[in-house]
Amino acid sequence: MSWHLPTLNASARGWDFEVLAEVRSCAAPVYAVAQPTGQGDWQVFLLERPDAAVRESFRVGPDWPRSVDSQLAERGYVALASLLCMNWTPLPGGGWGSQVFRDQDYGDEETW
Repeated sequence: MSWHLPTLNASARGWDFEVLAEVRSCAAPVYAVAQPTGQGDWQVFLLERPDAAVRESFRVGPDWPRSVDSQLAERGYVALASLLCMNWTPLPGGGWGSQVFRDQDYGDEETW
């Protein structure tokens, strides 16, 4: 008997396979994907693990990644890459990704 992971359904969400693989492999409950809009700003999606369901999305200005980190903080999240002072993971199409956790100092009762 061989064990295998369930197949990712890339077409169901419209996400690139590499993005889905990042979401699936992360330890965090949420993975942030920031994609350039082509208009100088960024569209950010918070994808729930493991199926990449969109938990929340928002648009931010061109000041990458500061504007993304600021919006995440306002929503009670923290990107692991920023927390560790590391670069976000490059993704297809000029996008960037990072594992995201709830900010424990935010005071929200939500648990994952």
